[in-house]
Amino acid sequence: MKQRFPKHLSYNYKLEIDRLPTQADDRLSLKVILPAIFIGLLMALLGVFELNNGLYNEEAVTIYKLAEDTHEPLINHLLADYSFIIIGLGIIIGAIVAYIRYKKIYFNGRIFNVDFKGVFGEVEMFSENLRNYRGVRMRVEFFQFGIVNKNKYIIELEHIDPGKTIPLYISTDGNGVYDIWHYYAKRLEKPTIMDTDEGLKVLDTPDLNKNLKNYITSNGLAANYTVIPPLPKVFKYAQRNGKAILISKKAFWDILSIIVSVWLAFYAIILGVAVYNHDKIAKLVGSAWKADSCMTVAAVILFFCLLWLFRREKIVIKDNKIILIYKFFVLSRKNQDIDIDKLKDIEIIRNPVNNRYYLALITQYNVAAFGTKMPLEDLRWVKKFLIHEILK
Repeated sequence: MKQRFPKHLSYNYKLEIDRLPTQADDRLSLKVILPAIFIGLLMALLGVFELNNGLYNEEAVTIYKLAEDTHEPLINHLLADYSFIIIGLGIIIGAIVAYIRYKKIYFNGRIFNVDFKGVFGEVEMFSENLRNYRGVRMRVEFFQFGIVNKNKYIIELEHIDPGKTIPLYISTDGNGVYDIWHYYAKRLEKPTIMDTDEGLKVLDTPDLNKNLKNYITSNGLAANYTVIPPLPKVFKYAQRNGKAILISKKAFWDILSIIVSVWLAFYAIILGVAVYNHDKIAKLVGSAWKADSCMTVAAVILFFCLLWLFRREKIVIKDNKIILIYKFFVLSRKNQDIDIDKLKDIEIIRNPVNNRYYLALITQYNVAAFGTKMPLEDLRWVKKFLIHEILK
């Protein structure tokens, strides 16, 4: 049975517990809501403007209007107009609905009182004693907005009923998240908790002061990593100049990758339509070189998006460091540099957004992710391989 995770609303949230009683609101920020409403309104107005022949006018005299000609557009302009209006209104409605929902959380040092307001219905309330919570959990949710990946770092007080789990800290900035996790665990006198591929893992707070190597050796676990299984077919392994190198042979896809590929195909069609109607676009923007520049920039952006979609992952272990690298065909980009002495844990954790697992390398300062789209068995092999290399 898969672990159910609560849905927290905010991207920037903190429950202050140094002074009691305390209160915090788990709600989507107006910094997110207002830009969304603006973009939705802009799209809807653009659709209405063009629907009323704002761009097409046979008596046009300004460079911002296009004279009608005999060319038939590849996409029916009414379909495009109504699509802009519907998508724009959908964004506005979605933003308003998102802002209506909230949680108000009150804590007096012993009892949590929570008020929850949904889109419809009355405000729901519950109270729960601190002693009924199992521990302080840290997890990371990965969100994908088009081709942009965003991490949401969540520290929460875990309850057996996910609806009663209390958010303690939420941020898209992972700096210092391990220390914050440690702080809440000590302050609330609860163990730290992680949901892994093998079930619930509990770490008592004294163990948080050890790095991974010391933790494994002091608990007599080193024998579990002396021998590792054969190299899976999806990886290549090499040793060069004192470096251990592991690289995936192919790019892995998930449902989000498929969605992104569909959007990229749509953008490619739009670019193709623009190239086909080059003369119209040139009239719209005022000159041919402006049109050519815009199309060139769009083509370059599309090319780099495709590179990102087909990226592979690489691990280099050298000089007491683990280096995570993205491979874009023949190009490479360093993703993260991890000091082995600062490495606290390596665990396989499930991302509830896409229902896939990833390898989390947890340091005192941040959480690095590897293999967010890889199969679970391959991640288990990489985990054992990394710990084997660390213990050498």
